[in-house]
Amino acid sequence: MKLQWFIVSLFLLFSCSSSEKNDDTDLFNQFVTFEKVDSIVVRDILASVFLFQGVIDNQFIFRDHVSSEVYIFDDEGKLISRWNKEGDVPGKFSMSSGNFLFDREGRVVVLDIMHGLKVLELDGNVIKDFSIYQFQVGLAGAFSLFDSQQVIEKDGQEYLLYSLDIIEEFDGNYPAEFLRERKNLLLTNLNTNETQKVIPFPQSSIFLNGKVFFFRDFRPVFYFDQLQQRLLLMFQGENVLYTYDWSGDSPVLIDSKTIDLEGFEIATGFEPGSIQLGKISEFDKRAYASTIVNLSKVGSDFLLSYSGTPQDKAAIASVIAGGASDEIKTKLRNETPRGTFLLRPDGELIPVNLPPMHYGSFKVIGEDIYWMKKTDPDVEAEEFTLYRGKLKIEKLNPTFSQYHP
Repeated sequence: MKLQWFIVSLFLLFSCSSSEKNDDTDLFNQFVTFEKVDSIVVRDILASVFLFQGVIDNQFIFRDHVSSEVYIFDDEGKLISRWNKEGDVPGKFSMSSGNFLFDREGRVVVLDIMHGLKVLELDGNVIKDFSIYQFQVGLAGAFSLFDSQQVIEKDGQEYLLYSLDIIEEFDGNYPAEFLRERKNLLLTNLNTNETQKVIPFPQSSIFLNGKVFFFRDFRPVFYFDQLQQRLLLMFQGENVLYTYDWSGDSPVLIDSKTIDLEGFEIATGFEPGSIQLGKISEFDKRAYASTIVNLSKVGSDFLLSYSGTPQDKAAIASVIAGGASDEIKTKLRNETPRGTFLLRPDGELIPVNLPPMHYGSFKVIGEDIYWMKKTDPDVEAEEFTLYRGKLKIEKLNPTFSQYHP
């Protein structure tokens, strides 16, 4: 199955080698792998972008992200049901939606940034069908298993915690005040659709330096720890981990910590008037931009994925100018720092050597990690394997300078 892209103003947020290996594992005395526990195989699938969405009561939910076709399998890979929400129907969602989330009743929660927030039964029956909070001026992203939203509970009520590029009312102007006044997350009640805005930029954030930024740079990645009532958040163009106490009505910033990631170049912004409001990115101005890609909680630890910036600025300039050879472009791709790390509670970083993965991403459910077997890009696949695994921390053999899988 050949990957198809149909995204307006497409910007690839994260493209990593699916057999990703951190180049600086020689600086560490241990590393992390995903140890396979079991797997299921689903067959006879005709889908453009087939993605695992979650598991509820041993029912494995997948979807075709392009057609909005939903497939549900048992734990042996047998198809139980299939439905879609294409066209002018209640509960409609499209490829502009994020991955499925699930509420405490096991119902599907899906946010479509064009069509709004939906709550559906596993058979597709519509429970809630809300409109989008604010009109969006552009769409961008890569197909991925990573979650960019979260269903949380506060005071016995369930909410969707998420972000939109445009949250406030806007008139097309993009002054620095836009960022000073901005709140970056939305909290929507899944029963009433009542929505509140939370999380302004911290005073120490680069995004309050008086410049303006491409929207991709301040898209947040985050995780709310329900037990600890802590929100951990990073902005994609800034390698700083912010921790908030959210035991009360509003999140309160209690800590910030710079995460040392090889080759990560923080976004510095542009003079007001030099870039447009709502612009996701622009290669000529932010070529090979460093990006925080994902933050997932596993047990008491976090998995942090990122992509850095190559150091060869002359080669980057030649690409921007349009005179770079294919060899130079390949060299830059290969030299782009990227990786996934296990972030421990004490701040320790341990490199993760990922197995080959379809779409170069994974999904964390509890302490289990799910990923799809990488398919042959030159063959139209109709069979897909989903693995379930656990984190395994291993010691480096001191006779080797690097881990060699």
